[in-house]
Amino acid sequence: MPEKIRLAHGSGGELTARLIEKVFYTALGGDPKSANDSAILKLNGGRIAFTTDSFVISPLFFPGGDIGKLAFCGTVNDLAAAGAKPVALSASFIIEEGMGIPELKLIVMGMGEISRQTGIPVVAGDTKVVDKGSADKLFITTSGIGVISEGVDYHPRHIQEGDKIIISGTIGDHGYCITALREGIGIQSSITSDCQPLHELVLLLTPFSGNVRAVRDATRGGLGTVLNEWTQQSNRGILVYEDSIPVKDEVKGGCSLLGLEPIYLANEGKMLFAVAPDRAAEVLAFLKSHPAGCESAIIGEVVGGKPQVIMETEWGTRRIVPTPRGEILPRIC
Repeated sequence: MPEKIRLAHGSGGELTARLIEKVFYTALGGDPKSANDSAILKLNGGRIAFTTDSFVISPLFFPGGDIGKLAFCGTVNDLAAAGAKPVALSASFIIEEGMGIPELKLIVMGMGEISRQTGIPVVAGDTKVVDKGSADKLFITTSGIGVISEGVDYHPRHIQEGDKIIISGTIGDHGYCITALREGIGIQSSITSDCQPLHELVLLLTPFSGNVRAVRDATRGGLGTVLNEWTQQSNRGILVYEDSIPVKDEVKGGCSLLGLEPIYLANEGKMLFAVAPDRAAEVLAFLKSHPAGCESAIIGEVVGGKPQVIMETEWGTRRIVPTPRGEILPRIC
């Protein structure tokens, strides 16, 4: 561990994992291999999912959303990945002195609009104002709770050899959208953030409980990071097929130009599933029946051997997909 925090400690990659394990788990307790985006708590004979997250994206507004929509959807999707039906959220706003009130109202009104659309209320919150220069206009911290149906358990420890890996749509849209905006190529880019709530999509799969082994939204660090976490938590390898991974041509071309890999770019509206091989076709059909999953695809499978991610390239060769060690793009969510 380095002596000081680096930007890469917030990337969701290898340094993030070390920081959480060596600092937070050491002090607060817990098992890194059992960790997921939501905690599962037993309450009155049932189970609830509880999650919390902070959002520091720059810029605050981007094609397809803003920090308020991002905070709401990100928390809902963490609950959804645990198989929970979201019940309520809280939101805390850290506001920098000098921020325009019209800007703030636009963000909060947008959060209220998507709250009403989904029927998931924001029931509690807090507001703090800090000195100018102590924040970048606005940071938001959200928490959420959801109810888990009996028999639903989407933890990666259930992943088995032969399971199919399914992604609910094109990868890298959010990460590339923010990159294009920051690099000043937003005028030429038609890519918008995929920021959207996915709880209804995941709840479609409740009848497949036991056959859907694991679910995860591929946010910071993207698809590549989540797959690597799954290999460590399941102690199994994962083989993915590059030509099966859905990527928009503009994202693919832009990444080539900027030296980025789509597999590591953040997504804010895509879910990843590990599914029993004999039910994968049915699950894929269910996902494709929903607007948020109409571009779903089987992109790989769980294999034996070392717990690592291997990609079969479009040329037929194979390479290891490691966990990213540095910061790909800071302040992405």
